[in-house]
Amino acid sequence: MKYFYILSKKEEISKLIERIKREIDYKRQILEECWISCNFQGNGYHYTFGGGDGSFNRIDYIDLCLYLVGSVSYTNKAGEKLEDSISFWEPGIVIPYRYVDYRLKLYMINMELKTALWNLENRDIDYYLFDGSLYSLIIQTHTYGGRINGEIREDYKDILEYYRDYKREIRENIYEDIRNNSLTPVTTTVKNAGDEKLRITLEQVEYIVLLGEIFNKYREKFLGISKTSKMSIYFKKYNNNGTSIFKTIPDIGIFSSIEGTGYSKPINLADKNEIDYNIYYSLHYLKRFDLHIPELYYQFARLDNRAGVLNITSFKRLDEKFFINLRDISVGGYPYILRRSHEDVKISDKDMEFCAKLLKLYDTRDRDIVI
Repeated sequence: MKYFYILSKKEEISKLIERIKREIDYKRQILEECWISCNFQGNGYHYTFGGGDGSFNRIDYIDLCLYLVGSVSYTNKAGEKLEDSISFWEPGIVIPYRYVDYRLKLYMINMELKTALWNLENRDIDYYLFDGSLYSLIIQTHTYGGRINGEIREDYKDILEYYRDYKREIRENIYEDIRNNSLTPVTTTVKNAGDEKLRITLEQVEYIVLLGEIFNKYREKFLGISKTSKMSIYFKKYNNNGTSIFKTIPDIGIFSSIEGTGYSKPINLADKNEIDYNIYYSLHYLKRFDLHIPELYYQFARLDNRAGVLNITSFKRLDEKFFINLRDISVGGYPYILRRSHEDVKISDKDMEFCAKLLKLYDTRDRDIVI
């Protein structure tokens, strides 16, 4: 690499960084309007949390794809030690190569949601922490429908039709699996679908059914926590749509400039008076699947002076007592239950090699082909 190309841009990049910092400093008052400083000190009722994470990996052969999906979960009462909950792993084959990346990601999320549902059904917990954003979970339902570049896709009618025809059967499969401590990525009904297009669509239907069960039965206990976020909402709301920079800088980047611990005032993503139409539509798209979301709160928190800011999404307003309990089960400002799950669920390439040996798969791989 010739580094003088990089050095030639040094001054331009430095000026842009300084502009961003000046803009944030100039709008400090706006930050203070939507941020509540809090040291999270206090006693009281100790909540019990559940939480987990998922992972997947794959090996591509010439004529098939071997995958392994896993999910791990724990429970943790504030002031007490972490305890094992349920974990599950499942290998499988995807053939042919059609939507492989998306399907494997969906398998992982389905397993994570089944892990959450199992914990909510079988463990006495106050909150279940999902590693990620609840808004992102909802966006996943648009993969086979919804709006693409402002245009309404016609094929969403297919998934609606299959949802109406199969939702009851898939729901029964899900709860049967949970009773058997089986968190398989797709249920028997979906696995047995003979037609490829039908199976792929039913995989999405199963995902929507899972969301519906959790959102309808346990929405007040289910919330998402993420260390990253690309959304920019706060400063459009608090600054009359913001300056050109504030419209594009993610909220998490701006809140990270605040010193000390505390949390932001939540914004309801389901309220069309608080957010733009695309976000509002994304949530209310689910009404066609009999899933109504009147409230989805979006906010940020810093639990430790030395830690970063967390993005939190929830179906109810979270009070200071919640944040005190969340801080109590956190290490370095991040819930230990999620950190431990993330570390334990990782599926390495070596794990995949061992999985292939156990299954006696020695076929030629894509990367071994020489043209």
